[in-house]
Amino acid sequence: MALKQIGRYEIKQELGRGGMATVYRAYDPKFDREVAIKALPREFMHDPQFLKRFQSEIKTIASLEHPAIVPVYDAGEEDGLPYFVMRYMPGGSLSDWLDKSPFSLTDTARIVERIAQALAYAHRKGIIHRDIKPDNILFDDTDTPFISDFGVAKLVESVGTLSGLNAMGMSAGTPAYMSPEQARGEAVDERSDVYGLGVLIYQMLTGRQPYVAETPLGLAHKHVSDPVPDILKAAPDLPEDMDMVIKTAMAKDKKDRYPTAIDLSRALNLVVFGTELSSPTRPVETRLDRGAPGSLGIMAPIIAGAVLLVVAAGIYFLRNQLFVPAEATATPTVIEATSTLVPPTPTLEITAAPVVDVATATTIPFAPQCAAANIPEVAIPDPKETNSTCVLKSPYKTISIPNNASYVPQSSQLKCSQVSVKGDRILISCTGREAFTYELKLCYLPPAPSAEFADKCAQTDFYNEAGQCCYPAPALDAGCMIYKVDLRACP
Repeated sequence: MALKQIGRYEIKQELGRGGMATVYRAYDPKFDREVAIKALPREFMHDPQFLKRFQSEIKTIASLEHPAIVPVYDAGEEDGLPYFVMRYMPGGSLSDWLDKSPFSLTDTARIVERIAQALAYAHRKGIIHRDIKPDNILFDDTDTPFISDFGVAKLVESVGTLSGLNAMGMSAGTPAYMSPEQARGEAVDERSDVYGLGVLIYQMLTGRQPYVAETPLGLAHKHVSDPVPDILKAAPDLPEDMDMVIKTAMAKDKKDRYPTAIDLSRALNLVVFGTELSSPTRPVETRLDRGAPGSLGIMAPIIAGAVLLVVAAGIYFLRNQLFVPAEATATPTVIEATSTLVPPTPTLEITAAPVVDVATATTIPFAPQCAAANIPEVAIPDPKETNSTCVLKSPYKTISIPNNASYVPQSSQLKCSQVSVKGDRILISCTGREAFTYELKLCYLPPAPSAEFADKCAQTDFYNEAGQCCYPAPALDAGCMIYKVDLRACP
C-alpha cells in the first residue's frame, strides 16, 4: 500500500528510493507549502541509540544556515519510521541534468563555486558532508543549485549499514564518489569532500564517472588503487590545465589535494575565467578569505580602485560646494550593487552641478579665457563586449570598460557587477531578462581643477598650461555615454 501520510505531512508522490532513504514530495498544511521528506529505513530503529543520535544529528544539520544549503524544516519518527523534512526543490537534481548532457566549463565552475562555499561554511562548523554526488545537488525553480543531505551518511554509518560495505571495513558514502580514505574505513575530514567534488567536476565535464566497475566493492577499490584518469582523454577539448585540477582534487593521498573546497574552486575558476572569481551569480559568503590573514588578496586592486574613485569624486564635489550658490547641490549618490556573486565596486550616480560664471566669481582670473581650439575634448568610455552566454538559463553579457569609469544601470532589472581587473580595464558582467535590451550609463569622473593654478583661473575653471589660458569645467555628464546591453535569448 502506498504511503499516504507521515506526521502532519500529506504524501503526494515518491521522488526517489535508494539504500539510504526514500524521498517523497509532500504537502505541509500548517504552512501551506510543498516540502520534501526523506524517510530512513525502519530497521535503523532496531538500534536503541539510533533515535537519540538521529535527533542530535538532525539538530546539527538544521543549524546550517547558508544560501546554498537546502534547509531542514522538521524531523521526527512516525510508527518506527525516522524522517526529516526539507525545502522542496522543483528543479530536480544534478543527476537529472547530467542525464541530458555534460555541462559547459563556465556552468561547471559557477555551480562548483556555489557548492564549495556551502561546503566551506559547513567545514568551519566541523561538519563533513561525506556523500558528495549528483543526487545531493538540487536545483530550485530558478535553476539555482543547493547542496543537501549533510550528515546523512554519518547517520547511516553510525548504525553500520550501507549495502554491506561497512561489514567490509568501508565508511558510509556512495562508492562512485568515495575518497580512498573513506573507502578504507579511515577517519575523514574536509579533504574527503574535496575528493568527492573533484569526481563531480570530472563527471560534469565529461558526462561519465572516472571509474567503472561491476560491483560497489570493485568501484571503491578503484578509488583506492587506480591512477586518477586523464580527463583530457575523455574530453580533449578541455583546457590542458584541467588535468592538473582533477588530479590534484582526486589525489590518492589527501595531503596532496587542495586543502579546502574553496581552493579547488579557485583553481577551477583560474582555468575557466583567468581569475579566482567567476561571475555575479556568486552567492553571499561574507567570510570567504581571499588571501593570508590580514591580506586583501585578489580584492586589493578592486577595493583600491573603489577608494580612489570615491576620493576623487569627494574632492571635486567639495570644491564645487565651496564656490557655488548655497542652494546648489552636487552630492554624489552611491549606487549599491545587487550582485550575489562578486563583491561589487561602488558606482556613482553623477548629478549635474551649476558652473560658476567667471564674471561673478569671487576670484578674478589672471589668465585669459581659452579660445575654442585650446579647450580639450571630453573623453567618454570605450566599452567592449567580451562575452555573451547563458548560465542556468539566465543570460549574461561581459563588458570591458576603463577602470576609471563608473557604470550605472538605467533599469532596476539590469544587474551589473565587477568580475575582474585586467590592466587598465575592468570586466563587468550584466544580467537581466533574456532577449531584452537595457541601457547602461558609463561615465568618466571629471578631474578636479588643480589648486596649483588657483591664482590664474576661477575656482571652477581649468588651466591649459600650453595655451596659458583658462577654460570652464565641462558639464558633469559630458564624459558619459549610454551603452546598449543586448541580452541573448537562452535555449
